[in-house]
Amino acid sequence: MDTRTRAYDGYRQANRVDILPVAVTRWTAQLADPQCERDYRLDRFSEDRRRGLLLMVLAGTAGWLQFFVEVYAHSRGASTSMALLPPLFSIFMPILGFFAIRRLRVPDTLEIAMVVTAAVGVANRLAVVMLHPNLSYMWPTMMVGILLVIYLVFPLRFVTSIVIAAIVSLVMPVWWALSLGSALPLDQFFRGLIWVLFANAVGFIAANSLQRSQRVQYAQSLVLKELLSTDAMTGIGNRRRFDDALDREWRRCSRSGRPLSLLMIDVDHFKAYNDHCGHLQGDDCLRRVARLLVDSVGRPGDLVARYGGEEFVCLLPEIGEVGARAVAAKISAVFAEAAIPHPAFAADGRLTVSIGVATATDVAAQRLPEMVALADKLLYAAKGAGRDQVMAGRL
Repeated sequence: MDTRTRAYDGYRQANRVDILPVAVTRWTAQLADPQCERDYRLDRFSEDRRRGLLLMVLAGTAGWLQFFVEVYAHSRGASTSMALLPPLFSIFMPILGFFAIRRLRVPDTLEIAMVVTAAVGVANRLAVVMLHPNLSYMWPTMMVGILLVIYLVFPLRFVTSIVIAAIVSLVMPVWWALSLGSALPLDQFFRGLIWVLFANAVGFIAANSLQRSQRVQYAQSLVLKELLSTDAMTGIGNRRRFDDALDREWRRCSRSGRPLSLLMIDVDHFKAYNDHCGHLQGDDCLRRVARLLVDSVGRPGDLVARYGGEEFVCLLPEIGEVGARAVAAKISAVFAEAAIPHPAFAADGRLTVSIGVATATDVAAQRLPEMVALADKLLYAAKGAGRDQVMAGRL
């Protein structure tokens, strides 16, 4: 193999960015990372809430149809006035549920609302069988339908749907047997149990497969998003990630009234370094610069990203001018201690950086582009002052 080919393969292997997908558990159908699971549920919340609203509409419609049937049966003397109560309950409860779900804002409360809905729906069906013992032959079909709706239609986590389905599978047959007593043929009861078990098996398999596939798709989108927002050479965030983070933190600090600081960092005389040492060594230098910058920033919420070429940015949410200056001073000290050789230009033979520090103390009263422009202006002021300098200012 050609020496240059081997060198390039080693360079490519060293630059490979390993981004591992988030695993999905087999039996509980959840993302293995708890934070990713919470993010997934937040991401799906709007869709799950729409599904809950649709369920309320369908339940209310079914309640109206059942009410009309009961009115007709009552007019012919086939049912009592008490038989009108479950349909009326099936009309008004979905209306209340519809307006309640519209006001929900977090997944946990939506899941609680769905659990209450399932309990109310099952209780309503239990009331129907007490008032219409002659409809006992329909119970297996009704139980199968209820179980499949719980598994596949209700916006619930897989484990929650299993728990509710298990409770329903125990309560409804027992109620069925107690309400009818000796009037319920034993063979019909056992046929109903078989259908309940079958519905649970089908619902378990289908719900597990559906929820796992949804989470796998979400995990794959996270990997794709991570790849699109990661600088392939240095392994830190790229311009896309910085722009997204800056917009998000700007809005958050605007709401909270907290300051926001931005460091714009440029490697001094990097073109001379690149021309003298070659592009491969220049890339190694930029990777080392990226590692030093990441090591210099201690908080998990801070972001270090490659802005372009030899320029880097450091976003510091909720950090004022004094704190931002301290971070910039620490970065300068880290580079001085690292003493990366710069054989092409620097007077003392080491690589240095120039830093522009911009701080927005009243984010709500400022505009985001003005902060970036100020950081860029301060960076060039630092370079104009002789490089290896820190220039700070605030909006």
